[in-house]
Amino acid sequence: MPQQDSQLQSASLDLPSTLGFLGSLPFIGLALLLVQGFASGAGLQSTAVAGLYAPYVFIAYSAVILSFLCGTLWAVARASASSRLTAAAIILSNLLALSAWASLLMIYIAPIMTVFAVNLLLAGFLAVLWAERMVDGQQVASNRRYWLMRQWITAIVALSHILVIFMMIQEL
Repeated sequence: MPQQDSQLQSASLDLPSTLGFLGSLPFIGLALLLVQGFASGAGLQSTAVAGLYAPYVFIAYSAVILSFLCGTLWAVARASASSRLTAAAIILSNLLALSAWASLLMIYIAPIMTVFAVNLLLAGFLAVLWAERMVDGQQVASNRRYWLMRQWITAIVALSHILVIFMMIQEL
């Protein structure tokens, strides 16, 4: 029976890892598409996904994934033993989800606000990782594999955001 529990726990950990890494592929793909437009000299204006301006697709996908992670943070916070940390994490998750929504609105104001939107989303991803780590502090040692996966995926997402920000600034 203990071996069966171990296999079930391993399988349940592999699903979040698999889904997490699959979820990072659009960040990589969109960033590479933008690099291609940037490097070709045609610029970001030339890049599209299904006829949609690729930087806006990047921002929209980023906002959706950040909102999802905010919901996950809420769930982790509710399971936490510390009521003070729980309240702070739930408030932070709401503020970050609202900032993700705001990033979708910013892109219609001015080109510089599009750069700000990507920066805001980047900060959101880093804040979610930090907050989840604070709330789940005692579990970090027992969930070492999970935390390693979260750090890798956040690094991939952060690097793709930094790359997009760099290219956007170059085109201002």
